[in-house]
Amino acid sequence: MGGRVTAVLHNPFANELFLPVVARVALLLALGLVAVVAAERKPYRVLRRSTLFLRLRTWLWVAPLFLLAMFIGGAAAFVLGVFVVIQAIAEYIRLVGISRRYGLLLMLWSLAGMLIVSFEPAWLPFLPFGFFIVLTFVPIVSGRGTDVPAQDALRDVAATLFGYVYIGLPIAFIAFVKCSQPWGLQFLVIVAIAVAVSDVAGFVGGIAVRTPRLVSQTSGTKTWSALAGNLLGAAAGIALMWVAVPRSWTIAGVVALAVAIGVGCIWGDLTSAVLKRDFAVRGTGSLLFGFGGILERVDSLLFAVPLGYYALLLANQLAS
Repeated sequence: MGGRVTAVLHNPFANELFLPVVARVALLLALGLVAVVAAERKPYRVLRRSTLFLRLRTWLWVAPLFLLAMFIGGAAAFVLGVFVVIQAIAEYIRLVGISRRYGLLLMLWSLAGMLIVSFEPAWLPFLPFGFFIVLTFVPIVSGRGTDVPAQDALRDVAATLFGYVYIGLPIAFIAFVKCSQPWGLQFLVIVAIAVAVSDVAGFVGGIAVRTPRLVSQTSGTKTWSALAGNLLGAAAGIALMWVAVPRSWTIAGVVALAVAIGVGCIWGDLTSAVLKRDFAVRGTGSLLFGFGGILERVDSLLFAVPLGYYALLLANQLAS
């Protein structure tokens, strides 16, 4: 087991994987810049406003920040997690329009869950059930459900519970993986990079090759070619981060992880598309240039981490 998290900050340069991982991410960003310039073929004053360039510029500070937080660990990783939780849930609250008391409860339970799992990973299975108990207690003690139509109270409860399973629980699961497995750090770094490459490959594949949509109601880029791009991108991302793959992982486990990441990325995109379609919005926020909100940037990761983790464990077990 990986042990519980502590507030101690680690020197990232003391980890033998830090420099090789940073070098590969730097190479990936450099290749991305070359690809964007070659694809756009525009003067800089025009290029800097293009979606692809804005996304790359965002990655230039997101990637180093993520890597530093992961390798430093402790309080640094927790602070990054707190920021992501608060911003993503704030965007979700604005999107679905749940009342303030439910939104506050969603945010507090998500933060508390991440902290609890960081110190006691075994408590993870209790979090969704515990939240359901606390959540249903709110309309009972507040009288909500008697002074307003019952369907409104039920809608708030359902939307809040969905928000926790969608955002809060997966982020707690990320803390669980890092603290419960000796290879938790390697897993999260590999998955995060593979998700980024998968998202880019899926975006390019959906535009470059015209195929039928996966679901007729989704946007035009959610196509079978986008799915193929996601799968190939996930495999390419893992190959790029092969230096971080633990020796205990089997080839079957790595293949299963790549497939799970590719599927998780497109699944996260489809879920986000459903939410934005139903609430008639183009994006959840505007914090990240080229991407929109934090929720739109992490939606693939929220699906890919749990799917990839269990796919890896199952494949490793079957292979051995």
